[in-house]
Amino acid sequence: MIPENVLAALRQRFDTLQAPVTIDYFHQDESSLVVPGAPPSSPCPACGPTKETLEDLVGVSQKLRLVTHDFNAESQLVENWGVERVPAILLRRGGGAPPLRYYGLPAGHFFEVLIEVLSAFPAPPSPPAALSEVLNGLTETLSLIVVGSMGHPAAAQAVANAYQLALYSNKIETAVVEIETFPELVQQNGLRELPATIVAGKHGFSGVATPLSLAQFGVEAQQSDSPTAPQVAPGSSVAIGGEAGAETLSVSQDEEHEAELVDPAEESVDVAIVGGGPAGLQAALVLVRARKSVAVFDSSAPSRNAASHGVHNFIGFEGMLPEDLAKTAWEQINAVGGASLRTAEVTKVEKANDGDFVLTTAEGEKLGAHHVILAFGHLDALPDIPGVAECWGKSVISCPFCDGYEHRDRSWGLVVPSAGAKATPPLFAFNWTDNIKLFFGNGVELPEEIANALSGQGIELHQGDITSVNHEDGLISSVTLAGGENVPIETLLWSPDELPVPLVERLSRDLGLVVDNAGFIAVNQLQQTNVEGIWAAGDAIASTMALDSARSGGAVAMLIVQGWFEEPAH
Repeated sequence: MIPENVLAALRQRFDTLQAPVTIDYFHQDESSLVVPGAPPSSPCPACGPTKETLEDLVGVSQKLRLVTHDFNAESQLVENWGVERVPAILLRRGGGAPPLRYYGLPAGHFFEVLIEVLSAFPAPPSPPAALSEVLNGLTETLSLIVVGSMGHPAAAQAVANAYQLALYSNKIETAVVEIETFPELVQQNGLRELPATIVAGKHGFSGVATPLSLAQFGVEAQQSDSPTAPQVAPGSSVAIGGEAGAETLSVSQDEEHEAELVDPAEESVDVAIVGGGPAGLQAALVLVRARKSVAVFDSSAPSRNAASHGVHNFIGFEGMLPEDLAKTAWEQINAVGGASLRTAEVTKVEKANDGDFVLTTAEGEKLGAHHVILAFGHLDALPDIPGVAECWGKSVISCPFCDGYEHRDRSWGLVVPSAGAKATPPLFAFNWTDNIKLFFGNGVELPEEIANALSGQGIELHQGDITSVNHEDGLISSVTLAGGENVPIETLLWSPDELPVPLVERLSRDLGLVVDNAGFIAVNQLQQTNVEGIWAAGDAIASTMALDSARSGGAVAMLIVQGWFEEPAH
């Protein structure tokens, strides 16, 4: 479940654990009700992937220990530890303190938070003086429940803040609920925006509050039936369903959508794959080897990785150019036969009245398919700042795992353009260079204790929006800030905003395809969308667990093959 390059970083990370950590995992076995001819049903689809992820995680360090529990068989333990649903991950503290709980699949941005919690768990830091004073005002155990999407960076910040308070104080009881696994909780709890934090079981707010504001709200909630809602970061919540013009989040995979049916196409294949990157091509290879007919649609427009100087951390293909990787993949696919490459942009996918799908290209050509795999990745929205586009892929990079080695020992600038924006953690960058400068935008507030800690590590701090990236032939010499300051730099780490391709919005409108808060395709743990027969793979899914795009596509293909003759049409 966890890509090898991530595991390598985790091994280094957990080498410094000050004491062993036990992870208690609650799961639910397959149903005892067996239907002849059908595979066993699972009451907990997320339990299998969660267990695989945890097993990979504890495998990186002898200081991590995994203990599994059967939710049904160990009812007394479930009651004693307050486990409400599965999959559940618990970190138990000593001294009678309530455990830290996580419900759902540990993936996306939430996985990153859990790594931070595990790292700090054996020896939690002391809270700042102002926060410590507030926490001392707690008269009894305070419950914090954070509900959010693992694909939403602001939700991860809300989760991190709640867990941080629990690490600071044994009187804080924190539980996190990952909404992709439990979408029914939205309606059950009347939630309208996420992330939502429920305090003391009855007071709630949406958005992200600082740890200090959250603690103050918690103390007031113990003293008053009408506590004053904490101030939250602007734009840190998204609407569910939403109003016109608002950013929205769709989480329910059970909504009915009456799609207009069309006539079947004259030509058809077993599986159509939209996207010719690693995920799509891996799926194609698996499918043709299972004797399925396949069509791969790949637009002639430059791919998102067109600026890449080589594939890295992919065993057997290290340093290979993306176009050479695609050429090799097609040589292997064509050696088997059964697949065709169609250089065209798919603009529409419709449901046919025979149960299959009809794909239409920009040129008006139509093709039928029994299954559709969406593997078209996503778009990078580069900031509209002079010099960024010219340096992109050369000296402005977004992924230290991908390109950090080629930029080792250079002067790095890490950019945090706005509050909640995705960015490379400063201490993480020390794996590649000791010369680090942090640039955070005018709207980003860096707590004094964090600023002091970073400065103590030798990291230069610069506040101000970057207005220009100065370079020669794509190689950076410096950046200019809004105040006129010119800061020398050689490599800039800038994570651009990620946008779904336009086809996703069309599919959402025409077929009722469910998307997440950022407009990316929502899938279950098997990478199925809510539209039966349509799957998603690779970077089309907004999740950091989709780093291994090729394996993602292959997994989808295998699931299609495994279920092929269980479908009524076959």
